Amino acid sequence: MIRYKSRRFLACFLLCALGMAQGLISEETYTLAKHSGAVRSLAFSHDGIQIVSGSSDGTLKLWDAGSHRVIKTSWQGGLIVSVAYSPHQKRVSAGSSDGIIRIWDPESGLYRSLIGHKGAVNSLAYSPEGSRLLSGSDDGTLKVWDAQSGRELTTLVGHRGYVLAVAYSPDGGRILSGAVDRTLKVWDAAGGGALMTLEGHEDYVRSVAYSPDGKRLLSGSDDKTLKIWDAQSGVLLKTLSGHEGYVRFVAYSPEGTKVISGSDDRTIKIWDAQSGHVLKTLSGHKDRVYALAYRPDGKIIISGSGDTTIKIWEDVSP
Repeated sequence: MIRYKSRRFLACFLLCALGMAQGLISEETYTLAKHSGAVRSLAFSHDGIQIVSGSSDGTLKLWDAGSHRVIKTSWQGGLIVSVAYSPHQKRVSAGSSDGIIRIWDPESGLYRSLIGHKGAVNSLAYSPEGSRLLSGSDDGTLKVWDAQSGRELTTLVGHRGYVLAVAYSPDGGRILSGAVDRTLKVWDAAGGGALMTLEGHEDYVRSVAYSPDGKRLLSGSDDKTLKIWDAQSGVLLKTLSGHEGYVRFVAYSPEGTKVISGSDDRTIKIWDAQSGHVLKTLSGHKDRVYALAYRPDGKIIISGSGDTTIKIWEDVSP
């Protein structure tokens, strides 16, 4: 018979056992803590060598993904709420609370300002070939920009209220958006018209993504759920429930078999994209999880939080 030396030991043992039974695991391999404000957005470079982070402290930081050291820091002004790494050039775009998009060249230190939005720029996405930059804003619009010249190409209007999330389809032919009006919209990237409006969430849609093969849409909402949709028909295929707070960010794994989500409940969940079952829950952040990204090889996840840290996790889920 095992005799426990203290009630505290017994309590800790039971909590650990309960956590393991529920799949609640802390497996971060490293914590990066150089920001002085919430880490609102993250991205890997397309070769997986660098990480860029944007924070409410007004800075962008470029990190070496191997050594975990800061390479460069750029003060952008305003609260940075979105970042995107260009596919073929080492340029970083940052969307700010002041409505300005700044394209930063870390090598030269120079940046270009894209001015046109009248509210915070909540989300950014490059087209697959990198020639266009897509933005979604509190002014209720999406804008498409020429990524090289910075010229505004078109403005998409249709949502009622803040546009919180945007994404390109893998072939670049369609645009996906989510907003406070509780809907997702699919747009023709060439003509600019809305092709579909998807309804089903009961609160703000904060994050959207395409599956790598372009056949599925993914959304995360303040209603605490994720939803998977058929990209062609717009039919709702599956609702994923399990978070206890707003779902701030969602993404597909590079191979498309898994989905990750970050929430106000301070956890990250890894889901089976086919069955919708939770494979693992990652716990370690001390505040809401704002941003997530997979390394291009799918083996590493990074997360950004209101606790000012970036955590690096190994994805060892089935």
